[in-house]
Amino acid sequence: MKILVTGAKGFVGKNLIAELKNKGYKDIFEYDLDTDHRLLELYAKECEFVYHLAGVNRPKEEKEFMEGNFGFTSELLELLKKNNNKSSILLTSSIQAEKDNPYGKSKKAGEDLLFAYSIESEAEVLIYRLPNLFGKWSRPNYNSVIATFCYNIARDLDIQINDLNAELSLCYIDDVVSEFINAMEGNPS
Repeated sequence: MKILVTGAKGFVGKNLIAELKNKGYKDIFEYDLDTDHRLLELYAKECEFVYHLAGVNRPKEEKEFMEGNFGFTSELLELLKKNNNKSSILLTSSIQAEKDNPYGKSKKAGEDLLFAYSIESEAEVLIYRLPNLFGKWSRPNYNSVIATFCYNIARDLDIQINDLNAELSLCYIDDVVSEFINAMEGNPS
């Protein structure tokens, strides 16, 4: 199976690709910010499953949320349509998609775009709204509160808790990766 992974060098992408390779998958098209953009059309033509993990979560400017989370998704879907490729697509979204903030709105817009694409193309679409992830290769002060707390505590640095009453839903990266591979193999939970 030929698998396209957008956001290949990110936290989820890196973990997913490592496990796909461990399981013997060899035809993995890795796409990230530094990949030659012309390869995306080739990948969109040849892939048989898409893990759309690319996204923007820490932009310099607020408008980058929508450009990265909606705009790039739109571009990817247009390339799949152009190549008449009806591969299944798994999108990583966020529990923030339920919130009225720029990040949440951009993630929700990407979800809505995929739902419309699924109706139009009849391609299978799987959307996972991920909670707070933790595990190997997560980056402190970037994409994991657990990594940030561990990093700071190990260095005797202060940790910041904004709401003492907030309960965090946590998910271990290996569990997410296992679910994603099961989904690709036709067994999503």
